[in-house]
Amino acid sequence: MALLLRSARAVGAERGTLARPQLPASLAQASKTSIPFVPVDWVFRFFPYFSRDKVRFMFRFNQISFGCGLGYFYLWCHTPYKCDNYDHFDESMLYKYVKGNLEKTGQLEENLRVKVKHFYPQTEE
Repeated sequence: MALLLRSARAVGAERGTLARPQLPASLAQASKTSIPFVPVDWVFRFFPYFSRDKVRFMFRFNQISFGCGLGYFYLWCHTPYKCDNYDHFDESMLYKYVKGNLEKTGQLEENLRVKVKHFYPQTEE
């Protein structure tokens, strides 16, 4: 395998063209030329105080990006009290197999009988 790769590289070197994969220019420049959802030339045109200094611009860019990421996580992806009920999840085949075996032997009823269903000790009334 190594011999094949070495010979292919040698053939490419003889031709003077070593194939190097390159990204499209628009994709390569995307991280350098944009704030999320806002073209950078608009920032320099409409917010001169915001972009007066390269260091200040980088600092604000990092602050805005961090805020957008935090907001995305906590406001969109982390909605409170969603998916807090496990009744709708599908049970796996292994779970069904083990549960079926426990039902056949009668161990499931015994396990459910001795299962603790409360965290704090209950006083009998």
